[in-house]
Amino acid sequence: MTSRHSFRKFLFASLCLLSLSAGVFANDGFSISEKLLKTFKQTFPDAQQVKWMEQGDKYTVNFTENGILTKIDYDKEGNFVSSLRYYTERNLPVNIICKLQKKYADKKVFGVTEMTTDGTVEYYIKLEDATTWITVKSNVDGNLQVVEKYKKA
Repeated sequence: MTSRHSFRKFLFASLCLLSLSAGVFANDGFSISEKLLKTFKQTFPDAQQVKWMEQGDKYTVNFTENGILTKIDYDKEGNFVSSLRYYTERNLPVNIICKLQKKYADKKVFGVTEMTTDGTVEYYIKLEDATTWITVKSNVDGNLQVVEKYKKA
C-alpha cells in the first residue's frame, strides 16, 4: 500500500511541476521563438512570475528575479531592445551610493528605476525626507542630476 501511495505522490508532484513549468513561460496565444525562450531561460534561470506579451513589433517579458521586478523588450528577431528594473538602494552600484550619501545625506532612498538600452544605463533614484520627494538621475559614472522635485502633501 505504501509503494502505491508513494507512486501517487510522485505522480501528483510530477504533474504539478509540469504544469507549473509550462505556466512559468506561458504567453497569450502568440508564438515566441524557441531560441528567444532558451536564451531567456539561460540568462534568467531564477525568473519567477514570468509573463510574456506581444506588443506591435516587439515582445515584452515581465518577471521577478531575486526580488527585482524586471521588464525587458525584445524585437521580433529576439534582440534586446531595452529593460526596466525596479529595486532598492542596496542594488545600486557602490559609486552611486557613495555619491548619493555625500550629496543627499539628509534624504532616504525610496526606490530605484534602472533603464537600460543598447549601450546606455541610467538610474532614476527616488529620494525622500519629511517634506519632499526628489528624483535624481545618474549615469554609470555617478553623475547626479535632479529631474523632479515635489513637496509632500
